[in-house]
Parts: sequence; structure tokens; C-alpha cells
Amino acid sequence: METKANYVLIGAFTILVSLFLLGFGLWAAKYSSEKSWREYDVVFHEPVTGLTQGSSVQYNGIAIGTVENLQLAPNDPRAVVARLKLQASAPIKTDTRAKLSLTSVTGPPIIQLTGGDPRSPPLRETPGHDVPIILTQPSALQNIADTANRLCERLDTMLSDENVARVSRTLDHIETMTGSVSDRREDLGALIVNARKATEQLN
Repeated sequence: METKANYVLIGAFTILVSLFLLGFGLWAAKYSSEKSWREYDVVFHEPVTGLTQGSSVQYNGIAIGTVENLQLAPNDPRAVVARLKLQASAPIKTDTRAKLSLTSVTGPPIIQLTGGDPRSPPLRETPGHDVPIILTQPSALQNIADTANRLCERLDTMLSDENVARVSRTLDHIETMTGSVSDRREDLGALIVNARKATEQLN
């Protein structure tokens, strides 16, 4: 009976030690991971079409992390919040800016980080947010979209019903004038001949 009790104690002790070692290993792995990576938020006030979870994040063209999550801003559905997982060694400063970019004409969009003066302080959390927020700047994609929208608005103004009616009237006037000139070709020919004769006589 006493031998069986010893076996039970040894087995329980072995299980407890194994669980402790497993928990310690998971904690150490998580601690190491947290030390190697840091999370940031980027709030875009433009469409992020094509950007997905796992999309690359680059700093001056060098990959330093990925997009962990995308969601609409809770207080403004027109904005999109992108949670980034970046290398802890990445020099994210207060003047670092994020924008959407393309790696190629047909490639998927990525988040490109630029700026970051060495003299600027590191970016820290702000009150009310659990992670630092990287400010954005308009991307080339947004500039192209804005330019296209302005061109469309100007075309709409130029092709308004009033302007179309004016162009039609102008074309009618030109056609009338052309018809009048065509009807008086003989008179114009005679006028040119008489002018030539008058010039010869003057010479």
C-alpha cells in the first residue's frame, strides 16, 4: 500500500514539473516574441482596396513587418484602422508617416513608412490608445483618384446642357456662314479678279 502511494506522489510530481516547464517555455517564447516585435496602428481616411491581413509593411523599401488586422474605425466608419506588427528595432519616430504604395503596376498594395528624423523622439502610446498611432499622408493612389474626380467634375461642367446648346448654336452659325459663302462663290471670284486688275492698273 505504501509503495503504491509513493508511485502516485512521484507521478503527480512529474506531471506538475512537466506542466511548469511547459508553461515557462510558452511564457519565455511569448516574452521573446513581444521583445522582438511591437504593434502600431495606422488610421487611413481613404479606401484600402487590396490591402489584406499579412500585407507587407516596408520602411524606405525594406520589409520590417506585416499587417496584423484591418477594421473600420469604431467612431468613424469612413476610416480604416490597420494594426501593424513591426520589428522592435524599426526606428519609428514621431515624424514617421505611413501611406499606401504599390510594389509594381500589377502588384498588391503595401504600407510604406517614410520619414523619421534621427533627432526625433520615438513614437509612444497616446492617452486612450493601447498602441502608438502612426500618422498618414496621401498616397499616390489617392492623388490619382482625386485628380480623376476633379477631371470628371470639370467634364461634367463643360458638357452641361447649357454649354452643349451653345456649341450646337455655334455649329449652326458656322454651317450657315459656310452655305452663304458657297452660294456667292461666283461673286467672290469676280471680286478677286477685279481686285487683281485694279492692282495691275495701279502698278
